Amino acid sequence: MSFAMEVKEEILNHTFTNEQKIMLLSGFIKYNGEIIYTNSGVALKLTSNSNNVIRNIFSILKTVYNGKIEISIIQIKKLRNNKTYQLMLTENVIDFLTTNNIFQPALANKIIEINLEKYIKKTWEGLTRAYISGIFIAIGSVNSPETTNYHLELQFKENESAQYITKVLKKYHFNFKTTMKRNKIVCYIKKSIAVSDFLKFMDASISVMKFENTRINRDVSNNINRMINIDIYNQQKSSETGLKQIREINKIMKNNLISELSPKAQLLSQIRLENPDASFSELEILMNDRNVSITKSGISNLFRIISKLANTIGE
Repeated sequence: MSFAMEVKEEILNHTFTNEQKIMLLSGFIKYNGEIIYTNSGVALKLTSNSNNVIRNIFSILKTVYNGKIEISIIQIKKLRNNKTYQLMLTENVIDFLTTNNIFQPALANKIIEINLEKYIKKTWEGLTRAYISGIFIAIGSVNSPETTNYHLELQFKENESAQYITKVLKKYHFNFKTTMKRNKIVCYIKKSIAVSDFLKFMDASISVMKFENTRINRDVSNNINRMINIDIYNQQKSSETGLKQIREINKIMKNNLISELSPKAQLLSQIRLENPDASFSELEILMNDRNVSITKSGISNLFRIISKLANTIGE
């Protein structure tokens, strides 16, 4: 099961008030529902690729809708495991949709956008969250936290709805960006903190924990790998520097010029020959162990003097 489907099923497993049920259904029906006119009247079709989602929608409908609901499964022959689960509301459909402000015959028989402006207040926030949750269940998707690409999106068929919902979500500090994909308007967020906050907004607490744990574990792992790479780089750099300094010291000794160096530089040269891979920090300790007080900066200065002397010697 995909992470997006886990989120949707978690949301639907919550306990809702009747008002929240209506709002969740309103969001889901607006973007999933299809009104069908038949000889026997008007029907409303709802579909999902998840059996659990459609059964939870069915359970919610049974508590607020007084009418007949038919459940069916459509098997797509070309794809063995691809099934579509379908609900068909066949009685009192217009009354149900009109009463709950989901449908208005005056608006060319379209499923309409519910007015969320009046629910922006803190006391009504739960209803807005329920409505947005219904929209996500219908047209939302979120990448698995196992991937490195954090991405949550809502796919709209018309620009008007995309603009309206992004405007509402902006009041809750969600800044969705918009793009076109296969004739659909895609509103998306990509920052990990934004994705996590949106899951919290829909009360998907278990999914939030899974998302955050996976993200934190990956970040820790990346930091560890980064530190290991830095250590390896530093070791390689120290080794290369040490070999260069040894060549310079050997050149000075070969030409009997070691006496041109100060006693400190001579001692450092000896310690470097004995410890070719030692870092400046390690050399500092070794020098101090020989009762020579010196810092890393002092060691660096001595090696510059050694290098300068070596460069004055011809090949």
